[in-house]
Parts: sequence; C-alpha cells; structure tokens
Amino acid sequence: MRHERFGDSYSTTARYNTKVVVRETGVPADTFRAWERRYGVPLPHRTPTGQRLYSERDIALVRWLRDRTADGLTISQAVRLLESDAGPSETKQPLDPANWDTLEQQLVDALQRLDSSAAEAIFSQAFARYPIDDICLKLIEPVLVTIGEGWHAGEISIGQEHFATAFLRRKLSALLSVYDIVGGHATIVAAGAPGDQHDMGLLILALALVRRGYRVVYLGADVPQEGLLPVVEQVRPDLVCLSATIKASAEQVGMIATALRALKHPPLVVVGGQAIGEYPAQPELYKTLTGNAIDAVAQIGDLLARNREPNAL
Repeated sequence: MRHERFGDSYSTTARYNTKVVVRETGVPADTFRAWERRYGVPLPHRTPTGQRLYSERDIALVRWLRDRTADGLTISQAVRLLESDAGPSETKQPLDPANWDTLEQQLVDALQRLDSSAAEAIFSQAFARYPIDDICLKLIEPVLVTIGEGWHAGEISIGQEHFATAFLRRKLSALLSVYDIVGGHATIVAAGAPGDQHDMGLLILALALVRRGYRVVYLGADVPQEGLLPVVEQVRPDLVCLSATIKASAEQVGMIATALRALKHPPLVVVGGQAIGEYPAQPELYKTLTGNAIDAVAQIGDLLARNREPNAL
C-alpha cells in the first residue's frame, strides 16, 4: 500500500482511538473498519487488549478515501487509485497542493472570487495531506495576512475581506466543535479583550488547546469585563486567555487581569495578540504569550504545571 504520498509531515505514532477518528473525519467507525477488513486500509495498531489505535497518517488516509468516494468513486476504485502511480496527489487543482505557497494563492484567489466551493476543495486537499496544526499556521494564518494586506492596499474590497474572514472562521469553529470536550487537563476561558473584533488568532489557539486535551470555554471577540467575570466565577477555570490585537483593547488588559485576580477563585491569566508587545509586561498580573499558537500552548502547559507544583508537595 502506497502511503508515502501523504508525506512525512504526518506522524505514524499510533495514539488515537476510534472515537477520535470518527470526530476528525466524519466517517462512521463501522465504515472504516469495513475498509480495514476488505482492503487493509487503514491498518491501525492493536494493543494487547485488542483496542485499535490510529496515527495521524491513518486519519489522513480515512479522510482522503472519504473525499474520493464523495467525488463519486467506489471505495474499491479509491483504494486502487491510492495504490496507483496517480495516488492521492491526483486532484482537480492544476497546481501542486504540496506547496504551501501554491495552496495559499489558490485559497486567496477562491476567496476573492467569493467561491466557497473552490475554497472547500482546496481545504479538502490540505486536510488530506497535512496535520491540522500545519494547516492553521501555514495556510490559514498566511491567507488572513494576505487578505488583510490586500484590503489595506485597496486591492481587496471590504466585502471580499468579510467573506474570507467569515469562511475561515466557520472552518475553525467547526473544527473547534469537533474536538470540544467536557473535561480535560485543565479548563481555560478564551476571550477577546473589549473592543477587539479580531479573534482568528484566538480561535486557532483554542483549537490547538482542545486538540491537546484542554477544555476551552470560548467566548469569542470583544468580551467586556462585565461579561467575562461572571463566566469566570461560574466556570472557575484554571486559566483565562485574553487576546488583544489593537491598542485600545490592549490598554484594558491590565485592568481586567486585576479584576480577575480579585475574584474568590482567581485563575491564572495569559495574554496574547500583536498589540500586547507595545506595552510594558506586567508579570505580577499576567503572563505574555509569545510565538505562534503551538508555542503558546507549550507556554500555557508549563505555566499550569508550575502552578500545580506547590499543591503536589
């Protein structure tokens, strides 16, 4: 079976159970188990107790087979295509989808044309080949930057910019709902600072967190203090993540962090967003996140771990 066309960016470590595969692909467990019995794909690892564990590559394979059958192929035809020289790289797009610059340009063009069907097809290519983290950081974020820069330069209309942002927000929100969990390593409330309408970076961070087993209560953009505090009192999160991408919102972060620390059950507070770096750090109130979303997840994990250490003694 020719799996190499899915690329080395997918991990082959078996770690995901059947429920995760169903949530991430939308394919019923009975369906891909039947594919396994009849065609030997995917081929999950079996634990000593008989439990199936799947890798990221297995999940990508299930997703690719799903898309080919949705295109009209039978599952046997899709498997033969997988085994052939054409393989999964045979797509409807004329350019090489393995190239991030190509994918970005294709997606920007589709969004400028207000063509959601073409944009969905490009995402299908990306999801069939790359992990979600890479898609967020190497496709969605660059596309947002390109669209934003085009709007500021007058090359993209406000309507096109709104269409693109709404489309990408729907994709991220759908993924967030797939991974949403009731329990987890810790509970985190994620909110945009007051007046800040830009929540795409916060959405990407929330998705990265839930994919790593955190429970995230996502409040979205422009959350006033009087709306945030009651939620924090109700949920009692371990940590609150605030995002500020504009100056006016960043100016309010210190006040909000002070109010959070005054609660009966004060959470840890972290702050991210491009406007935060313009202000002096206030480590006594909050931790400033740096780097991309994956870097931020690691920083949050370290902060939560250190906060638990005294209680473990």
